[in-house]
Amino acid sequence: MKQVKTLVEFFSGNAIDNVLGAFSFLPENVIFLTDGSVQEDVTQDTLRALKQRLPGVHTDFYAARDSELSSLRAALEELYRDHPECVFDFTGGSEPMLLAAYGFAFQHDAPMLHINMQNHFAININRCEDLVAAFAFPQLRLEDHLNMNGAFLAGYGYEEPEEGWSERIRRFCALVMEDQHRWKAQCLFLQMAAARAGSLQVESERELFTSDGNAVPGDGDYLKRLEQIGMLEQVEAEGERVRFAFPNSTIRHYLCDSGIWLELYTYLVLKESGRFSDVRVSVRLGWGDGHVQGGTAYNEIDVIACAGITPLFVSCKSGLPTAGSMNEILVYARKFGGQRAKAAMVTSAEVSTGFVGLRKRAADLGTVIVDESDIRDGLAQGMLLYLTDSGL
Repeated sequence: MKQVKTLVEFFSGNAIDNVLGAFSFLPENVIFLTDGSVQEDVTQDTLRALKQRLPGVHTDFYAARDSELSSLRAALEELYRDHPECVFDFTGGSEPMLLAAYGFAFQHDAPMLHINMQNHFAININRCEDLVAAFAFPQLRLEDHLNMNGAFLAGYGYEEPEEGWSERIRRFCALVMEDQHRWKAQCLFLQMAAARAGSLQVESERELFTSDGNAVPGDGDYLKRLEQIGMLEQVEAEGERVRFAFPNSTIRHYLCDSGIWLELYTYLVLKESGRFSDVRVSVRLGWGDGHVQGGTAYNEIDVIACAGITPLFVSCKSGLPTAGSMNEILVYARKFGGQRAKAAMVTSAEVSTGFVGLRKRAADLGTVIVDESDIRDGLAQGMLLYLTDSGL
């Protein structure tokens, strides 16, 4: 593809409008025409996103008064005099700015193009045939979305599964789905036994007791099944004692959290769809005045997946979601992912006919609920992909 030396953008209140062209064509210089009405935080977010993804790019601003065509014309003349080799990208900006710029660029026979965000293609307006022919819609990563929205990646609650562990994680999730109550009981036993052992190798009494005296028995058959699917090793469950080993510290963390399986299931469903360029699990996000080195507030999102310029934020719940929890994930999706972000709920509970209003409420909010039956019927992936592609 022909190298773009200088790309002209018309500054918008949405950071994605300001950076998409640069992410697509990798110019040496990005020049913004601005009317001065955009808030300072949008400018900072735009520059941070550009610098993080294109560290060598040079940026500059030319200011005009948006309501005065003469001011816009003067700024365009100065810009074009300084950068006669520029390409005009008509993807963002106000109507007066775009009208003035089109008239100016047409008069000077300057290269012009437009990126259609909805359908992921570029349009040649004038003299950009080669650029449009070689155009590939950029795939944004989580960090791009965070940079554009004044946030930062603060870490992870759990490590994502290694590539070679996908099949055993999938079998583990299927085992849990057979009997969720039985899993929760054994998870409590694993938690207590692992805490007392303090290592990957565990030797324990067959029956443990909580601080208030409740018995927590180890289920030898269930531990053996965990061994069969590769989630435990060296299981011996005879008499009054049990022995077993966790394959590694990551699996130990998984097996000592009764709800993490649902996050892992959702992670695998999205990753294996092949539709997302970036999928993360148990993501800790921060925002505030110190969002580069440290933050003032944090939130953890169960699963985040990015397709093109659309991030999908998923909240995983063991119980039935509420209107409040649906509102919450939608708020965080918009906060960290921008206006194009989507939000979904995945629950291991059953949204029965008695709760039909819950699905309607989710649809009204622009979210979707994937429940136990949807998971069992293999519908989860399709529902989440449909949401991602929808215009909700």
